[in-house]
Amino acid sequence: MPREKNKTLRLLVPLIVGLAAFGVVVSVYVQTMRPTSPPPAAERPAEQAPTETTAPEPREEIEPERPIAASPASPATPVSPETDPDQPGVVPGEDDPLVAGVDEPSPTDPRGLRVRPVAVAAEDPAPIGDTDPDSGHNVRVAFTPFGAGVEAITLTHHFQSIRREENYRVQERKIVEIRGRRYAAASLACLGVEIDGEFIDLFSDVSEGAPRPVWSEVGPGEFEAMIVDRDDAPVARVVKRYSVTPGSYAIRLEQTLENLTDRALEAQWYQYGPVDMPVGEVGYGGDKRRIRFGFLHDQRSDPSRQIVDTDNKLRTRDSVISSAERDPNRWERLWPTEDTIERGRELVWTSLTNRYFAFAVHPLVDEASFAAGQHVDRRFTQAQEVYGVVLGFGPERVLALQFNSPVNTVEAGQTLDLSLGAYAGPLGRRQLAAERSLEAVRLDLLVLYNFGGPCAFCTFQPLARGLMIFLGFMHDYLLRDWALAIMLLVVCVRGALHPVTRKSQIGMMRFAKQMQAIAPKQQKLREKFKDDPKRMQQEMIKLYREENVKFSGMFGCLPLFLQSPIWIALFAMLYFAFELRHEAAFFGVFQAVSAGHWIFLADLSAPDRFIYFGRALFTIPLFGPIESLNVLPLLLGLVFYIQQKYLTPPPTTALSPEQAQQQKIMKFMMVVMFPVIMYNAPSGLALYFITNSALGIAESRYIRAHVDKMDLEPPKPKKPAPAGPGPGRKQVSNTAPKNPFRKKREREGSPYKGRDRKKK
Repeated sequence: MPREKNKTLRLLVPLIVGLAAFGVVVSVYVQTMRPTSPPPAAERPAEQAPTETTAPEPREEIEPERPIAASPASPATPVSPETDPDQPGVVPGEDDPLVAGVDEPSPTDPRGLRVRPVAVAAEDPAPIGDTDPDSGHNVRVAFTPFGAGVEAITLTHHFQSIRREENYRVQERKIVEIRGRRYAAASLACLGVEIDGEFIDLFSDVSEGAPRPVWSEVGPGEFEAMIVDRDDAPVARVVKRYSVTPGSYAIRLEQTLENLTDRALEAQWYQYGPVDMPVGEVGYGGDKRRIRFGFLHDQRSDPSRQIVDTDNKLRTRDSVISSAERDPNRWERLWPTEDTIERGRELVWTSLTNRYFAFAVHPLVDEASFAAGQHVDRRFTQAQEVYGVVLGFGPERVLALQFNSPVNTVEAGQTLDLSLGAYAGPLGRRQLAAERSLEAVRLDLLVLYNFGGPCAFCTFQPLARGLMIFLGFMHDYLLRDWALAIMLLVVCVRGALHPVTRKSQIGMMRFAKQMQAIAPKQQKLREKFKDDPKRMQQEMIKLYREENVKFSGMFGCLPLFLQSPIWIALFAMLYFAFELRHEAAFFGVFQAVSAGHWIFLADLSAPDRFIYFGRALFTIPLFGPIESLNVLPLLLGLVFYIQQKYLTPPPTTALSPEQAQQQKIMKFMMVVMFPVIMYNAPSGLALYFITNSALGIAESRYIRAHVDKMDLEPPKPKKPAPAGPGPGRKQVSNTAPKNPFRKKREREGSPYKGRDRKKK
C-alpha cells in the first residue's frame, strides 16, 4: 500500500517558492512599467504658491523658431505650469532651507553690475578631442557659447548600437519647450555669480530682448567673460578653460574669477553640473538612471579625512522628478541632506549614471602628492549645495544638477579658483581605475551591481565584485568568450554550492519519507482524539519521539534560501556589467556565418534577437517594446517545463483540490510567467538562467540516484534492556568482589576486622 505524502511539506514549499516568485514578478513589473518621467502635475491653484518674494527670472528666452536654445531656469525659480513665462516667477521665502534662492539686483542698485555682451560668432566654438580612433582620444567635447557649457560629449570607442554607426553621447545639451518658449540646460555651463549680493547672469544677456552670448572664445575650449559696473568699468574677469588628454575619459575644467577692482569682493558661484543621461534601453529592468554621491565621513569616524565612501541608497532620477511634480515651485536640495549634515559628511563627487555610463564631477586633486602617499584635500568645495533642477513638464522633463558654491572673499587683484574635474565614460572598473585623478577620489565606487528595490539589501557588493573578477579572469585567461565564461561561472558556483544543496535535499527527502511513514498513525490519532485537541497534540509529540522524527528536516530548504544572495549578486552583476555591452556570444559565430547581417546573440546586454524586426512593433505590459523574436526565453520555458516534469514525482495519493490548484499555479509561474518576464531580458542573463536550470536538473538527478542507495530511515532510539536473562544472554552480577585481605586480617587480629564485619 503506497504511503501517503506529507501534506504539510507539499503546502509549505510551494507557498514559499510562490511568494518569492511573486515578489520577483512584482518588482520586475514595476521597474519595467515605470515611465521615464512622471505624467504632468495636476493643475494647482495659483494662490497655493508661496508669494513672499518675487523677482524676475534670470533666464534667457528666445523665439521658438530660433535654433539656439535659451537659458535654463534661474537658480531662484523653477517654472510651474501655472507660472506665465512672460511674468516674473514666484520665489519661495528665504527661510526655506530647500530653495536655491538667488535674487537679481534691484534696478535702483547703485552699482548695477552686469556682464558685457559679445558679438555672435559666425561659427560654433571649436571642439577639443576627436572621435577618430587614430587620434588617440577617447572623447570629443563640443561647446555652446551660452554659459560656456558643453554642447555634447561623444565617446570615440563606444557606439549607440552594435552597428557602430553612431558614437555614444554621454552628455548632450537638453532643450525643452514651455508655452512656446525654449529653455536649455548644458552640463558645466555657468549660470551666474553673485557679487556683493548682486546676481549677474553669466549664461546670456537678455537686456535687449533677444539673447546674446556673453562668453568670447579665446581658443579651443577656452572662454572669457567680463563683468562690468554701470559705467562699463571692469569689475571681474571670468575664465573657463577645458582640456582633455589622449587615452583618457577625464575632462579638466580650470575656471577662475579675477577681481579687477581695488577692494575685496564677496562672490558666490552658480553652475550646472551633469545633465540628464541617455535613458538607454528600458524594456527590461526599467529606467536605471540614478544620482550618486561620494563623500568623506566625519572627523571622528575618519580622522585622516582620506577615505571616500558612497551611499548605496540609490536615489533614482524618477524620484527627483516626482518630488518636483509634487511641488513645482521648489527644487529639491540633494546635497547636503539632513542626514548627511547630522553625520558630518562632506561631498567629494557627484554623478548622474545610467546602466552602463556615467558623467561625474569632482574636485581636482594634487596627483603628485597622492602618488607620493601624502595627504590630499578631496573635498568638493565648489559644490557646497547640489540641487535637482527639473525643466519642463510631462515626459519631456529634464533633470540637471546645479552647484552652489559657498560665499568666497576675493581680495583686490586676487583670483578665485573654481576649477573642477569630470569623468565622462563607461561604468567599468578598468576605465575608472586607470588614472590617478579618478583613483584619488575613488570614482571606482560608481560601479554598483544592484537593482535597488526589495533586493537591494541582500545584494552584497563584495560578493558581486568577486564574481565579476572571477568572470573576467575566465574570459581573459581561459575562454576569451563572455558567453562561455558565464556558463562556466555558473558551473563553478553550482559546484561550490553542491555540498549544501545535497545536504538540503537529502534532509528534505528524509523528513518527507518519515512523515509519509507515520501518516496512517497520525490519522488514527486524529480520529481517536478529535474531541480532545490537547491530548491529540500530546500523543502526536509522543509519536514523533518514538519514531525519531526531527522537525529540523522540515527546514532542509533553508540552506537553499541562504544561497539566494549569491544568485542575486550573480544576476545583478550580469545585468550591470559594462564588459558585456555589445559583446557577441560564442566568438560571434552567428555573425561570421552571415557576414554580419544576422544579429542573433550579437550583444549579450540585449535580447538575443533571433529575428530582428528593425523597430518596435508595439509595447505591452511585462514584455516592454516588442522589436524582435527572442528564442532564449522560449528555450528557458522549455527547460523549466522539463524540470517540473522530471523532478516532480507523481503523487502516491489523490491530491485535494487546494493542493492540485497550488501545483498548477506553481507550474504556470515557472513555465509561463517567468519566461514572459524574461522575454526582453539581456541574452547574457538568459544564458545564465538556462545553464543554471539545466545544471539543476542534472544535480537533482544525481542526488536522487545517490539517495536511492541510502537508507533514509534514521535509527530509532534503543529501548532499555529487559530485567531478566534472555535467550543467548549471560547474566552478570552487579555486586562488588569480596575483599581478598579479609581473612588475613582476622587471623592477625587486624583492627579493621570489626569494621569489615559491620560493612558486611
